[in-house]
Amino acid sequence: MEINTVQTKTNEISFKLWHKRLGHVSKERITQLCKESVLPPLNHENEDEVCIPCIKGKLTNLRKKGVLGSKGLLELIHTDICGPFPNPTHEGFNYFITFTDDFSRYGYIYLIKEKSSALDKFKIYKAEVENQLNLKIKVVRSDRGGEYYGRFDETGRNPGPFAKFLQEEGIIAQYTNPGTPQQNGISERTNRTLKDMIRSMMSCTNLPIFLWGEALKTANYILNRIPTKSINRIPYEVWNGRKPSIKHLKVWGCKAEAKPYNPEEKKLDPKTISETSRAVFIETDQEIDEEESFSFKEITLNHDMPQNPGEEIVRLPQMDSINTQLEHTEETNVNGPEIAEPMELNDNQAPPAENQDMAQAQEVADPEPNLELRRSQRQRKPA
Repeated sequence: MEINTVQTKTNEISFKLWHKRLGHVSKERITQLCKESVLPPLNHENEDEVCIPCIKGKLTNLRKKGVLGSKGLLELIHTDICGPFPNPTHEGFNYFITFTDDFSRYGYIYLIKEKSSALDKFKIYKAEVENQLNLKIKVVRSDRGGEYYGRFDETGRNPGPFAKFLQEEGIIAQYTNPGTPQQNGISERTNRTLKDMIRSMMSCTNLPIFLWGEALKTANYILNRIPTKSINRIPYEVWNGRKPSIKHLKVWGCKAEAKPYNPEEKKLDPKTISETSRAVFIETDQEIDEEESFSFKEITLNHDMPQNPGEEIVRLPQMDSINTQLEHTEETNVNGPEIAEPMELNDNQAPPAENQDMAQAQEVADPEPNLELRRSQRQRKPA
């Protein structure tokens, strides 16, 4: 039995046939093969027919090329929330939200603890930019997250507080389709750039990871003051109408002399603090020198201590006349020939003049109640 394998000439020059034989390659490649005489001239009669296998195997998300952007400031605002981060900041923030102007690419960032704080931060952003630019926000583009879009229940969509606020303010809300973050590509790219800068800046220092929030603020500050490829201009210049100055920028995380606010600062106290006087001193286990532990109060108290520790000193008023009078009175009482017996006095009877003088002298000699007394810590020897 013979099998006829000869095909007709029409089938051999069919474009659709060779398209299948070559594994569904593109039209341009097949045309290039014909020009180089690798393939014979083909019949393009069925060239415009849709190839279903190509759609099933090659279909990708369509990209909109040549989309017209905004023509002025605040015409379109892109927003997105990034997080949560595994390590919260020193203030307890786990997320950050961005607001980027489409025309200038000038961005604002706010650290937040929960996604529900998006509306509060947007109100702050809206009040600031509208007041500074004397313009109104017209369109806000975001994803379909619950903090922006709302929730679905049995009755349908329930707009969240953010969506209701946009309706009240007359702002058009644009939401991306599910599973298409590229439709909000400006915010997504901004988040990626910020995170890349944070990782690079943190890797150059030994600072703790919870300071990523400070690195984030610095990264956003820098992005607003350098040219961007999308508009080929500096966002700060478009936003404020003047060129920025970046001469004051320093390396993030470098050593610096800090001047804290100290209302009790003395005239001879240092004006700034540095790592050598704070961080290194706390971390090392070195012994404290005498100069570092110097205390004027301690030196003053030690100056008044007795030279002989066995003696007990009591502070008395420095009155030589009273001391002389007391000594004379003591000698008179001890060595005198006559010793006066105590007299019994009535309540209304005044004491003799001699006793009045003795009482006055004794009152003067007694120490003041508020005067600090110093006593020796040594044990007394028995008499």
